[in-house]
Amino acid sequence: MGRRTLVVVPQSDGRYDCRVAHWGVDVDPIAQSRPLGTGWSASTVGATLDARYEAVVVCDGRVQRYCVCWLDPTLRDADDVAVARTDDPESFRAWWVVRKSRAADAVARGVDPQAVRDDLRAALDARADAWYWPDDAPFLRADG
Repeated sequence: MGRRTLVVVPQSDGRYDCRVAHWGVDVDPIAQSRPLGTGWSASTVGATLDARYEAVVVCDGRVQRYCVCWLDPTLRDADDVAVARTDDPESFRAWWVVRKSRAADAVARGVDPQAVRDDLRAALDARADAWYWPDDAPFLRADG
């Protein structure tokens, strides 16, 4: 199974070069990915993220890792995602997959989808070092 990862490289002009890896990245995200686009704005980077991505890696002199968390428990809105900063993406991803599966099961049993989505957001609040909406540019900056 692929592990689609967006690799973001901030440029000195405030724009971003983006790369994609279909099998995840580890030690050298730039070498393990291929070009996707150059000169992107923060909003373009955010608009690119959806549930088809598992992770985002920002390479700004250090490597910041984020998991892409699909929040829609009905599994219909691929754009309903958040990005969660973590130093342990493997365990965070495993935790999120279980959490998301339980959320989808709850909706299938008739629980209100908005209530389930609210529970997913609360779980992110409790577990993630920090999390952001994709259009929230701070996750792209070193101070984010």
